[in-house]
Amino acid sequence: MTFDLENIKTIEDLKLAKSQFNKSQELLDLMASLKKAPHDQKPEIGRKIQELKQEAELFFEKAKAKIDDLEIQKRVNSEYEDYAFPICHEACIHPINIISDRFRQWLSANGYFELQYSEIENDEYNFERLNIPKSHPARDMQDSLYLSPNELLRTHNTGISARALEKYCNQEFSQFAIGKVYRNDEEDKTHTHQFTQLDLISVGNHSFATLIYTLKEMLSYVLETEIEIRLRPSYFPFTEPSVEVDIYFNNRWIEVLGAGMIHENVLKAAGYTNDMNGIAAGIGIERIAMIKYGISDIREFYTNDQRFLKQFKN
Repeated sequence: MTFDLENIKTIEDLKLAKSQFNKSQELLDLMASLKKAPHDQKPEIGRKIQELKQEAELFFEKAKAKIDDLEIQKRVNSEYEDYAFPICHEACIHPINIISDRFRQWLSANGYFELQYSEIENDEYNFERLNIPKSHPARDMQDSLYLSPNELLRTHNTGISARALEKYCNQEFSQFAIGKVYRNDEEDKTHTHQFTQLDLISVGNHSFATLIYTLKEMLSYVLETEIEIRLRPSYFPFTEPSVEVDIYFNNRWIEVLGAGMIHENVLKAAGYTNDMNGIAAGIGIERIAMIKYGISDIREFYTNDQRFLKQFKN
């Protein structure tokens, strides 16, 4: 007897299939022959009947499991709520997305292209390629979230830039990446274990003036007002010279990002053999959103409070 699982979708279908099996000609013929067969042939016919019933029982078990799955799916579909859909139904956009898109618009209009990569990064691209020695504090387990001795949740998006430098070695290009990064930080009003970062690099024949112009014009576009910037000497392993960048916004100076000229060791690690140089910057998206919209607690971004989100109606 041929069993067709495709035709069974309800309990009634299953009952009908069982009835059809019990009345099937194959089973009836075997049962009839068992009665008439000589004593020495009965065991063989009985074995065939048992095999047929076992085959049917296995099929009926699969059919019942299918019906149960269909019933569960039916209930799930009837109770489904799309939690990814904006809970603010008045065309609101999350402030992190607003700021990210403002950066994308300016960078794309000025010759940059966007790259993405896994949030799980390895030691080489998160540290080694960025001129961060093994003795650097950033490698300590209390600062980075390691998954294994060689893998961790990325602490910045600069690893994507390191991959771009390797891919476009000895070429001029401008690239950026926006995505989540992770630190082993205590939660408070200004710190969280995850945040969104923009990392950008541009390679060619640049001067420090290129970096200043890029940051000033880009931040003015994102904040939608002409801003002043000031630079303070700093240290980052992957840039030299390195600076902290402050902006004058709402009548006060505010520190917003770190930047600099790409370190020659980083370029060499990527395979550069010519005399090109480059600019680089790393910017916290939440930081810019807090400054622009006057948000005092970074945790507001992740509470899904409609009262908070409704402030950003499109």
